[in-house]
Amino acid sequence: MYCNQKYLGLDFGDKTIGVSVSGPGGKTATGITTLKRQDETAFRPSLKALKEIIREYGVTDIVLGYPKHLDGSDSPRCKKTLEFKDKLNRYFKSIPVQLWDERLSTRAVTRVFEGKRSRLKNHVDEMAAVYILQGYLDNRNGEIQLENENDNTIVLFDDDDNEIKMEILSSRIDGGVTYLLAVEDDEDAEVMLFKLTEGDDKDTIFELVDEEDDDFDHVFELFRDDYKTLGIEIDEIEL
Repeated sequence: MYCNQKYLGLDFGDKTIGVSVSGPGGKTATGITTLKRQDETAFRPSLKALKEIIREYGVTDIVLGYPKHLDGSDSPRCKKTLEFKDKLNRYFKSIPVQLWDERLSTRAVTRVFEGKRSRLKNHVDEMAAVYILQGYLDNRNGEIQLENENDNTIVLFDDDDNEIKMEILSSRIDGGVTYLLAVEDDEDAEVMLFKLTEGDDKDTIFELVDEEDDDFDHVFELFRDDYKTLGIEIDEIEL
């Protein structure tokens, strides 16, 4: 049904724009580049670069990641994203622009794991664009259901570029900071605590909170009831 359509996926940021395109048949997304933004208030250079990409790949539709908060509310970046969407609509009048929720799911990619920069730094925005577009394509192709759009799966990458899929078990907001209780997609994996912070490039940092961190006791207390609900003995946790 969508074989004749060619999709462009975009991960919009102040300093970069990750770009991906759909493959044959509109089934898969492939990263192609990351555009650098010298001035976050200037859109024309990025639009001109995207025009060449659209022409080269025969793009018919644009999918733009929409960065909501974990609780579903609009983040500060949503306003900027909507402004960019308006610029896209004005510049590419014949190409529809769709927003796609890029919250925690298999369609979103984190920039760092355990608070460390990895070798993926130069490609993370491109990869984010891939996950954004792939989620959109999966939904259009009926491979995921709309009600699963906000599933509790995230994809992290370690310092060796290994992909790690994790399930979000619970989340808490404390002092304006979001914390997650998550477990790796492995039968014998242990649950982990993460603190979500914002990096210099406005990307999301998933920082592991373990027993060596000063705030571990406090964070653990936030999830004490969740540990009980999950059947994890509190005595097993070394405080």
